[in-house]
Amino acid sequence: MTMKNYFILFAFGIIILAGCSRNSAPATQGPAKTYAILPFDVTIEKNLQIKKTTPEMLRQQEERESLQYQSGVFQYMMERKKEFSVNFQDIDDTNTLLMRNGIVYEKGRSMTKAELCQLLQVDGILTGKYQRKENLDRNISRGLDLIARQTENFALSPKQGEATLSLSLYNATEKRVVWTYQNDDWNSSYRSPEELAQKLMERAAKKFPYKK
Repeated sequence: MTMKNYFILFAFGIIILAGCSRNSAPATQGPAKTYAILPFDVTIEKNLQIKKTTPEMLRQQEERESLQYQSGVFQYMMERKKEFSVNFQDIDDTNTLLMRNGIVYEKGRSMTKAELCQLLQVDGILTGKYQRKENLDRNISRGLDLIARQTENFALSPKQGEATLSLSLYNATEKRVVWTYQNDDWNSSYRSPEELAQKLMERAAKKFPYKK
Protein backbone atom coordinates (compact mmCIF):
# COMPACT_ATOMS: atom_id res chain seq x y z
CA MET A 1 0.00 0.00 0.00
CA THR A 2 1.33 3.36 -0.98
CA MET A 3 1.87 6.28 1.36
CA LYS A 4 -0.99 8.06 -0.35
CA ASN A 5 -3.39 5.20 0.47
CA TYR A 6 -2.30 5.20 4.15
CA PHE A 7 -3.02 8.90 4.30
CA ILE A 8 -6.51 8.44 2.80
CA LEU A 9 -7.36 5.68 5.30
CA PHE A 10 -6.07 7.79 8.19
CA ALA A 11 -8.18 10.79 7.16
CA PHE A 12 -11.23 8.58 6.68
CA GLY A 13 -10.79 7.15 10.19
CA ILE A 14 -10.67 10.63 11.73
CA ILE A 15 -13.93 11.57 9.98
CA ILE A 16 -15.65 8.44 11.36
CA LEU A 17 -14.43 9.13 14.90
CA ALA A 18 -15.58 12.72 14.71
CA GLY A 19 -19.02 11.62 13.57
CA CYS A 20 -19.28 9.12 16.43
CA SER A 21 -18.27 11.80 18.88
CA ARG A 22 -21.00 14.15 17.68
CA ASN A 23 -23.64 11.44 17.77
CA SER A 24 -22.75 10.48 21.33
CA ALA A 25 -23.98 13.86 22.62
CA PRO A 26 -27.65 14.06 23.63
CA ALA A 27 -29.89 15.45 20.92
CA THR A 28 -31.68 17.78 23.33
CA GLN A 29 -30.86 19.53 26.58
CA GLY A 30 -33.95 18.10 28.24
CA PRO A 31 -37.06 19.94 29.43
CA ALA A 32 -36.66 23.52 30.54
CA LYS A 33 -36.61 24.17 34.26
CA THR A 34 -39.69 25.71 35.81
CA TYR A 35 -39.53 28.48 38.38
CA ALA A 36 -42.31 29.89 40.54
CA ILE A 37 -42.66 33.60 41.23
CA LEU A 38 -43.81 34.08 44.81
CA PRO A 39 -45.88 36.94 46.23
CA PHE A 40 -43.44 39.63 47.35
CA ASP A 41 -42.50 40.22 50.97
CA VAL A 42 -43.71 43.82 51.40
CA THR A 43 -43.00 46.06 54.40
CA ILE A 44 -44.48 49.56 54.52
CA GLU A 45 -43.60 52.07 57.20
CA LYS A 46 -45.62 55.26 57.58
CA ASN A 47 -46.76 57.64 60.31
CA LEU A 48 -50.08 56.05 61.21
CA GLN A 49 -51.40 59.14 63.01
CA ILE A 50 -50.76 61.47 60.07
CA LYS A 51 -51.93 58.93 57.49
CA LYS A 52 -55.03 57.95 59.50
CA THR A 53 -54.08 54.33 58.89
CA THR A 54 -54.55 51.51 61.38
CA PRO A 55 -52.02 48.67 61.72
CA GLU A 56 -54.59 46.29 60.24
CA MET A 57 -55.13 48.55 57.22
CA LEU A 58 -51.37 48.69 56.72
CA ARG A 59 -51.09 44.89 56.90
CA GLN A 60 -53.85 44.52 54.30
CA GLN A 61 -52.09 47.00 52.02
CA GLU A 62 -48.83 45.04 52.31
CA GLU A 63 -50.59 41.79 51.43
CA ARG A 64 -52.44 43.39 48.51
CA GLU A 65 -49.26 44.92 47.09
CA SER A 66 -47.36 41.64 47.50
CA LEU A 67 -49.66 40.08 44.90
CA GLN A 68 -49.46 43.13 42.64
CA TYR A 69 -45.65 43.01 42.53
CA GLN A 70 -45.81 39.27 41.85
CA SER A 71 -48.24 39.95 38.99
CA GLY A 72 -46.02 42.68 37.51
CA VAL A 73 -42.95 40.42 37.41
CA PHE A 74 -44.95 37.53 35.91
CA GLN A 75 -46.40 39.78 33.19
CA TYR A 76 -42.91 40.96 32.27
CA MET A 77 -41.61 37.40 32.05
CA MET A 78 -44.54 36.20 29.96
CA GLU A 79 -44.26 39.06 27.48
CA ARG A 80 -40.60 38.15 26.93
CA LYS A 81 -40.62 34.40 27.62
CA LYS A 82 -38.68 33.68 24.41
CA GLU A 83 -35.75 35.60 25.91
CA PHE A 84 -35.35 33.14 28.81
CA SER A 85 -34.19 29.53 28.93
CA VAL A 86 -36.47 28.64 31.86
CA ASN A 87 -40.25 28.49 32.23
CA PHE A 88 -42.32 30.22 34.89
CA GLN A 89 -45.23 28.63 36.70
CA ASP A 90 -48.55 30.42 36.25
CA ILE A 91 -48.97 32.62 39.35
CA ASP A 92 -52.62 31.53 39.62
CA ASP A 93 -51.38 27.96 40.05
CA THR A 94 -48.69 29.11 42.47
CA ASN A 95 -51.14 31.01 44.67
CA THR A 96 -53.75 28.24 44.51
CA LEU A 97 -51.23 25.65 45.69
CA LEU A 98 -50.10 27.94 48.50
CA MET A 99 -53.69 28.57 49.60
CA ARG A 100 -54.65 24.91 49.30
CA ASN A 101 -51.80 24.01 51.66
CA GLY A 102 -52.70 26.72 54.14
CA ILE A 103 -49.71 28.91 53.31
CA VAL A 104 -51.09 32.38 53.97
CA TYR A 105 -49.05 35.56 53.53
CA GLU A 106 -47.47 35.57 57.00
CA LYS A 107 -46.82 31.81 57.16
CA GLY A 108 -45.00 31.84 53.82
CA ARG A 109 -42.27 33.95 55.39
CA SER A 110 -41.47 31.17 57.86
CA MET A 111 -40.89 28.44 55.24
CA THR A 112 -37.52 27.69 53.68
CA LYS A 113 -36.99 28.10 49.95
CA ALA A 114 -36.39 24.35 49.62
CA GLU A 115 -39.71 23.61 51.33
CA LEU A 116 -41.55 26.00 49.03
CA CYS A 117 -39.98 24.41 45.93
CA GLN A 118 -41.11 20.98 47.06
CA LEU A 119 -44.63 22.18 47.83
CA LEU A 120 -44.96 23.93 44.45
CA GLN A 121 -43.18 21.09 42.58
CA VAL A 122 -40.83 23.49 40.78
CA ASP A 123 -37.10 23.61 40.10
CA GLY A 124 -36.65 26.96 41.80
CA ILE A 125 -38.33 30.11 43.02
CA LEU A 126 -38.02 33.82 42.36
CA THR A 127 -38.69 35.87 45.49
CA GLY A 128 -38.93 39.61 45.93
CA LYS A 129 -38.74 41.92 48.91
CA TYR A 130 -39.96 45.51 48.97
CA GLN A 131 -39.35 47.77 51.96
CA ARG A 132 -40.83 51.25 51.78
CA LYS A 133 -40.91 54.23 54.12
CA GLU A 134 -43.46 56.89 53.18
CA ASN A 135 -43.02 60.52 54.21
CA LEU A 136 -46.07 61.75 52.28
CA ASP A 137 -49.32 60.27 51.10
CA ARG A 138 -48.67 58.68 47.69
CA ASN A 139 -51.45 60.63 45.93
CA ILE A 140 -50.26 63.96 47.35
CA SER A 141 -46.62 63.29 46.47
CA ARG A 142 -47.63 62.17 42.97
CA GLY A 143 -49.59 65.39 42.47
CA LEU A 144 -46.71 67.58 43.66
CA ASP A 145 -44.30 65.73 41.42
CA LEU A 146 -46.60 66.29 38.41
CA ILE A 147 -46.82 70.03 39.16
CA ALA A 148 -43.03 70.22 39.48
CA ARG A 149 -42.59 68.63 36.05
CA GLN A 150 -45.18 70.81 34.34
CA THR A 151 -43.75 74.04 35.78
CA GLU A 152 -40.14 72.82 35.62
CA ASN A 153 -39.82 73.99 39.20
CA PHE A 154 -38.25 70.85 40.63
CA ALA A 155 -37.88 72.43 44.03
CA LEU A 156 -41.57 71.58 44.42
CA SER A 157 -40.87 67.89 43.92
CA PRO A 158 -40.88 66.41 47.43
CA LYS A 159 -38.82 63.62 48.85
CA GLN A 160 -41.58 61.05 48.92
CA GLY A 161 -39.76 58.46 50.98
CA GLU A 162 -37.20 55.70 50.86
CA ALA A 163 -37.52 52.27 49.34
CA THR A 164 -35.46 49.17 48.62
CA LEU A 165 -36.58 46.49 46.19
CA SER A 166 -34.62 43.24 45.87
CA LEU A 167 -34.95 39.96 43.97
CA SER A 168 -33.54 36.53 44.78
CA LEU A 169 -33.43 33.40 42.60
CA TYR A 170 -33.16 30.02 44.34
CA ASN A 171 -32.20 26.82 42.51
CA ALA A 172 -33.56 23.66 44.16
CA THR A 173 -31.02 21.33 42.52
CA GLU A 174 -28.05 23.38 43.68
CA LYS A 175 -29.78 24.11 47.01
CA ARG A 176 -28.65 27.73 46.99
CA VAL A 177 -29.47 31.22 45.85
CA VAL A 178 -27.88 31.59 42.40
CA TRP A 179 -28.70 35.26 41.73
CA THR A 180 -29.70 38.41 43.57
CA TYR A 181 -30.55 41.93 42.47
CA GLN A 182 -31.19 45.04 44.53
CA ASN A 183 -32.42 48.45 43.50
CA ASP A 184 -33.07 51.54 45.61
CA ASP A 185 -35.95 53.21 43.85
CA TRP A 186 -38.73 55.54 44.80
CA ASN A 187 -40.67 57.34 42.13
CA SER A 188 -44.16 58.72 42.64
CA SER A 189 -44.78 58.69 38.89
CA TYR A 190 -45.28 54.91 38.95
CA ARG A 191 -49.03 54.43 38.82
CA SER A 192 -49.12 50.99 40.40
CA PRO A 193 -46.99 48.26 42.00
CA GLU A 194 -47.31 46.29 38.74
CA GLU A 195 -45.68 49.13 36.81
CA LEU A 196 -42.89 49.50 39.36
CA ALA A 197 -42.23 45.74 39.21
CA GLN A 198 -42.01 45.82 35.41
CA LYS A 199 -39.65 48.81 35.50
CA LEU A 200 -37.50 46.90 37.96
CA MET A 201 -37.42 43.84 35.70
CA GLU A 202 -36.27 45.95 32.74
CA ARG A 203 -33.08 46.60 34.66
CA ALA A 204 -32.77 43.28 36.50
CA ALA A 205 -33.34 41.13 33.37
CA LYS A 206 -30.09 42.37 31.89
CA LYS A 207 -28.25 40.35 34.54
CA PHE A 208 -30.73 37.48 34.87
CA PRO A 209 -28.74 34.19 34.79
CA TYR A 210 -31.16 32.33 32.50
CA LYS A 211 -31.45 34.96 29.81
CA LYS A 212 -30.66 33.61 26.33
